[in-house]
Amino acid sequence: MTAEKRFHPFAALHILRKTILVYLLPLVQVLFGRNWDALRAALLQALALFALLSLISWAVLHASRWQLDDKGDLLVRWRLGLRLDRTLRVGAVAALTIDRPLLHRFAGASRIKLYPAGQSRPMTLYLTRQDAAWLADRLLPVEQPSFHKPRGGEKLALAVLGANGLSTLALLALAVRQSRSYAPDAQTLAFAHLSQLAAFASRWLPMSTAWLLVLGCALAGASFARSGAQVAHYIVWGTDTQLGSRGGLLRQYEMRLCRRELNYADVRRSPITWALHYCPVFVTAGSCKPELPLFVWREGTDLLQELLPDIALPPDAAPDICRRSLIFFLPSGIPLGLCLLLTAVSRYTLPALTVPLLIPTGVFAALCAAAGVGYRREGVWLRNGQLTLRRQHRFHLHCVCALHPDLCLTAAQSPWAVAAQRTNLTLSFPGRLRFKVRSVAWSELEFM
Repeated sequence: MTAEKRFHPFAALHILRKTILVYLLPLVQVLFGRNWDALRAALLQALALFALLSLISWAVLHASRWQLDDKGDLLVRWRLGLRLDRTLRVGAVAALTIDRPLLHRFAGASRIKLYPAGQSRPMTLYLTRQDAAWLADRLLPVEQPSFHKPRGGEKLALAVLGANGLSTLALLALAVRQSRSYAPDAQTLAFAHLSQLAAFASRWLPMSTAWLLVLGCALAGASFARSGAQVAHYIVWGTDTQLGSRGGLLRQYEMRLCRRELNYADVRRSPITWALHYCPVFVTAGSCKPELPLFVWREGTDLLQELLPDIALPPDAAPDICRRSLIFFLPSGIPLGLCLLLTAVSRYTLPALTVPLLIPTGVFAALCAAAGVGYRREGVWLRNGQLTLRRQHRFHLHCVCALHPDLCLTAAQSPWAVAAQRTNLTLSFPGRLRFKVRSVAWSELEFM
């Protein structure tokens, strides 16, 4: 049994962060009331409460410990009046992740998440960098790995960043144009035919809409830049018992997955990946559903089979779409029809709104086109003893291969589906992860 070790001080900040609404909510209520004396009193009350909660958090941090017993099981003990102990067996770890954002790196801390097999809630610990690496090597040791440095993640991120930058510049030009004052005849016409509120909207809403779109694209660009920084210096390895990857420029990230607990592999295709012939591959284990792919696979190479020998991709064949439900087009078709109606009406009543309304109309039209791809391609197949499926979600076509033997299949039918001999098939994996394939023909589910 190892000696008891303490958590990093960031664990106290993690506890304190969960209580932030306790002392911020009264401040918001007083601030909207514009009662400055009450606001001053609420500030003092919030500071006193913050100090009390800080003392409690530091007391919990000081009294809590963790260690490994003789069998290698992890024992976590939380102490503050109540005794809360948790044990995680060494053989029950399905996956673990080690996350080191920039602030954590400055403080020498690491956030390690442990995903027990068959459970939906991970165990999150804040440890020092050395303790996190040591604990990961004890729970999921890396033995004789074969390292790979797949290329393509940087190229894919730069392509997405470039497209986002061009769209942001175009929207910025539109916003600047909309910010100019309208001609007097347009204002006079608005006042003549509409109320004062409608006239205000005809002048300022298009500009606000354009600038909001610019802000949205700028935030999306920042998110893409963050993803591009995370795939820098990316390394993937595979052993007989696990898969893993690590990388990151500003935020360092490491993931280890136990092979016997793998749920599914998800090869995601989109218009950009089809153009570049690079596909991100997401692999899950337990309840670990990472936001980053395990690796980026270049189509036609052997990397996918080397890391996942048992994988089978869905066949390049179209499923039976006879009498298939039009539910695929419902989430984007209704907003598209509404945007088209508003655009047609604005052409005669509020011409200044026509151009901004074309932007959401184009977005929903693109989503309808993506739904058409799902209508023609979504389905379930059994290949080489592996259950495979295709599922369209927004602009991504998920090509999934089920890898876990404990798989639950649920078929749900509406009265229309019974008449059309179709069903919605839901695949449930350990860790409460689910995939739903819509309107599948019963004739394609003979393997059930």
